[in-house]
Amino acid sequence: MTLLIGLASGAAMIARGVAQVNSGHQQPAYVVGGFLKPVHGVSLHGILVLPLLAWLLARADPSERRRTRTVALGAAGYALAIAGALALSLLG
Repeated sequence: MTLLIGLASGAAMIARGVAQVNSGHQQPAYVVGGFLKPVHGVSLHGILVLPLLAWLLARADPSERRRTRTVALGAAGYALAIAGALALSLLG
């Protein structure tokens, strides 16, 4: 899911920037188009962090139930981080 959010936010930034450039406002395109950078960055880093967490837990050898619970908790934490970044982007 974090990949889809990262791709969607990146596509939205590109679309908004291209619309600005096409209307003759090249310099403001960088400012207006980049308002979703925090969401884009946080969500794409989740693609790296969550599998790394699962890999590290597999090496630590706790029970399957504990690993599943920990990865689910990490995913929920990342969902909150993405929601927070989105709120900051939209309110800022």
